[in-house]
Amino acid sequence: MLDYIEYLNIPVKVAIVLIGAFLIMQLVGEILEFKGKVVPEFVKVRKIFTRRKKEREMMQKMEKTLDRVQATMDELNQHYSTDNIQMRDEWIKRVNSKLDQYDASMAELDRKLDKNNSDTLSILVDNKRNAIISFASMVIDETKPVTKEQFNRIFKLYEEYEAIISANGMTNGEVDIAIRIIREAYENHLRNHSFIEDIRGYGV
Repeated sequence: MLDYIEYLNIPVKVAIVLIGAFLIMQLVGEILEFKGKVVPEFVKVRKIFTRRKKEREMMQKMEKTLDRVQATMDELNQHYSTDNIQMRDEWIKRVNSKLDQYDASMAELDRKLDKNNSDTLSILVDNKRNAIISFASMVIDETKPVTKEQFNRIFKLYEEYEAIISANGMTNGEVDIAIRIIREAYENHLRNHSFIEDIRGYGV
């Protein structure tokens, strides 16, 4: 150290005083920091070394992070090589093929659902039509006992039947005579008070 001071051409006494002052200042800084005081770096050289050490560690971490980023970029570039692009195109073709199969399956399902709805509608219409025709066959014989409620239900059933065939663009013709017979029978029973309710006095 003395050789270094002589090299700087500083008098030895001055140098010793400076070194002594520096050491005293460092000692005071240690004491103040021990007491919890905030000490500037020039009073405590150790803080300078600590800060520089942290800066070096931070730089090392940043270098490692940059290396990882570079490795990630290299990996991405590798994934977009010609072979990987070909694999991607093949995968897209397989996906499109599966989608086409899915569309075909959905179209077939829609067709089956339409047919099922059509069959269900046909059964519903036939049941209502058969009920109307069957009731007409019964009331054509006015001696058979019948209630007003039975007529009301048939009239309601006929309204539903007409609404269904109208909404679905279907033709009607099979129940025209049947509903005419039913209406005539209803008017006759109404005129003659020959409903079961009238005969048994339930309406009184």
